[in-house]
Amino acid sequence: MKLFSIIKKLSGKNEVYIVGGWLRDALLGRPNKDLDIATAASPAALSRKLAAAAGGTVVTLDRQNEIYRVVLNPNFASGSRNSSKNSRPLSPRFSRPNAKVGLKKSGEIAYVDICRLKGKTIGEDLVNRDFTITSIAMPLPLSAKTDFSKVIDPVGARNDLKRRLVRATSDRVFTDDPLRLLRAYRMAAELSFKIEPATLKLIKKHARLITRAAPERIREELFRILATPQAAAWIEELDSGKLLERILPETARMKKSARKFYFHPRGLWQHAMETLVSLERLLGGIDKLFPGQAALLNAHLDEPLSQGITRRTLLKITALLHDVAKPHCARKVGKRMRFLGHETKGARIASAILRRLRLPGREIKIAGRLIENHMRPISLGQAPALTARAYYRFFRDLGAESPDLVLLSLADCTSYRRLKTPVTVEFKKQERILKEIIARYYEQKKEKPLPRLADGHALMKHLKIKPGPVIGKLLSAIAEAQAMGEITTKKEALALAEEKLTLLEK
Repeated sequence: MKLFSIIKKLSGKNEVYIVGGWLRDALLGRPNKDLDIATAASPAALSRKLAAAAGGTVVTLDRQNEIYRVVLNPNFASGSRNSSKNSRPLSPRFSRPNAKVGLKKSGEIAYVDICRLKGKTIGEDLVNRDFTITSIAMPLPLSAKTDFSKVIDPVGARNDLKRRLVRATSDRVFTDDPLRLLRAYRMAAELSFKIEPATLKLIKKHARLITRAAPERIREELFRILATPQAAAWIEELDSGKLLERILPETARMKKSARKFYFHPRGLWQHAMETLVSLERLLGGIDKLFPGQAALLNAHLDEPLSQGITRRTLLKITALLHDVAKPHCARKVGKRMRFLGHETKGARIASAILRRLRLPGREIKIAGRLIENHMRPISLGQAPALTARAYYRFFRDLGAESPDLVLLSLADCTSYRRLKTPVTVEFKKQERILKEIIARYYEQKKEKPLPRLADGHALMKHLKIKPGPVIGKLLSAIAEAQAMGEITTKKEALALAEEKLTLLEK
């Protein structure tokens, strides 16, 4: 493989090894785009040289521990067989460790993480790593004839791979790096493994240390868990391991809130978890639920936003947090518990949580918009029928987040399905209307945009007004009237603007 040869050449006479997850997944027959390298050379210098040779970019992951990532140029020719047009993606299912798996099972590599050997030898390095199943190594360079049965394995990694266990290499694993508390769950979730009982006991003992890990690193592990199909079950496991409340302390208040008044027997937190469970069920059944729009919806959900986050994973954490403000807004009105304004306050609280996890601004804005509007589809569902104007305003306000909001609302509604109460006719109506919104959304995306009848300059000149928020309101009114077929010319648009301006000035 060309990449391996380049790394070896750039390392000169220094020892350099493939370690960890990529090698583990090669033995399991799973693709892995992230290659881990341990070297006796300077990791910073090697990273810069590799980035220059491969047309990549260097990202500092941990300056103190000398861990760097080289993001490879997508056009970089790795030379692996999987780079051919006819290659097929590997099945993500577990397979037994295979010494003959070879490089053809490796998949294309997008990232190279480089760190310094921890110890005088590779053996010393491996016994001081976090989990047995990643404490394996092979010296570079590798070739198509490399014998994977000769993998360096001082801690019984291959045995734990057969047993499908995540096991800590020592009692000090979590004190050395608290992020490993979360990483144990992430690896188990991605591989469909179990965490070994003694390791679980250690996690609970040291759970308080997770707050020492960098927020960016916590975010990466958490979103990789959310990317798995059964993330809800692993969120429950994180909770059992005493980690969730330390990562998301707001959930503690949710657990104590509204147990006597909320629909779910165990209160608001049960509702949040059931919403996530329902969302994952919906995401797994999009082909059946939205047969006419399934391909478009899946492509939309798999859209990469940034830093390993997709719309799909962002929607999952939004589902978990959509009612986070209800404890703050709970008021008893008569015999009923009401949560007036929880959508707006919830958007603010969730945005603060995501900022704490160092999510980029775009993702925070999307999640906030979804939470602030998550009751809107339910309100639409209570109308006898949706008008063209109602559709227009919904898509205007939500834009690209329209499908996400429909799925969130549908998950919210179906979170009650596992209760003993039967599905009502009202819910069936709600589901039908939400499906109609998705269908209409993708229909209108195919339509040719209408020509603009007037712009801000035309309005200011005609109405003799200065720039300001009123211009945006007038343009919005013109666009809506045009979409409804009420106006078709510039003259009509300016006349409407005059009329609206008079109303606004009153």
